[in-house]
Amino acid sequence: MITRQEINGKAPMNYNWFDVNELNDSDTRQLKRLFRLTPEIIDYVSDRHERPHYDFDIHTQSELVVYDVPLWPDNVTAHFTTQPIIFLLQGTTVFTFHTDETAYVFEQFKQEKVKEIKNATEFIMTFLLHAAKYFNQALDKLNVERNQLDKNLNNHIVNTHLRHLAQIEKGLVYLSSSIKTNLMMLESLRHTPLTLQITKEAQEKLDDILIETEQASRMVQISNEVTEKISTTSNNILNNNLNDTMKFLTVWSLILTIPTIMTGFFGMNVKLPGAQFPLAWIAIIILNIVFMAWLYFYLKKNHFL
Repeated sequence: MITRQEINGKAPMNYNWFDVNELNDSDTRQLKRLFRLTPEIIDYVSDRHERPHYDFDIHTQSELVVYDVPLWPDNVTAHFTTQPIIFLLQGTTVFTFHTDETAYVFEQFKQEKVKEIKNATEFIMTFLLHAAKYFNQALDKLNVERNQLDKNLNNHIVNTHLRHLAQIEKGLVYLSSSIKTNLMMLESLRHTPLTLQITKEAQEKLDDILIETEQASRMVQISNEVTEKISTTSNNILNNNLNDTMKFLTVWSLILTIPTIMTGFFGMNVKLPGAQFPLAWIAIIILNIVFMAWLYFYLKKNHFL
């Protein structure tokens, strides 16, 4: 659906903003007919897996900016993912393309008290600065979850906690990849036609976006390292517990083998020395206890227990 948008309850004076939510065939035909968008541009803006980058079409004088934003976990996907929002600038007209999943960024942007924006370039920089803060919010949420999970793992390791930790690791992978590519795209903007006649306010916003993204990049790196350490430590503890369990079972299976051998030997239907004595079974029990006690202390002395 194509909608002409307003900021602070009024339409921009120096540029036009058209927002396209969930691009469909009808929207595509309208964009081609009214705004002369080429099939190549349509392919770009309709790709939900487009990586963050800047592109300039010299023939149509169109500038394309792709920027990733985080998607919060839901019932379908239990970890953080990312999805691109796309800005298309043609002269003084800005098009934004997004899906229902990333609509939250646009809704909150329109609700904020945005100061009067002078031109389309400054609008894009303002929007990017607004969108950049969501990565820090996502990382803060993951850090809180990981810290709570770390406390639970210190008490008792269960499969539920390990699955939750795996979801955190997956989310960090998505966020880390998107932050890095966003940062590369933002750094490249300094040498593009988009910033040739940039205003002072827009330049300050671009600097703020870079600072915000670099901070997120450092945060996700630290968070990745801490999460990997927790995962490694948890696996080591599980392996150690498994080794202790196997050692316990092995030692006691050896000890319990002695009465099995003794009773099996004296249970044969043949004449054996001492079998004629009435209290022979007591002697067998005593021998079992003696040999079992000897084996127990032998294994303990040699650190098998």
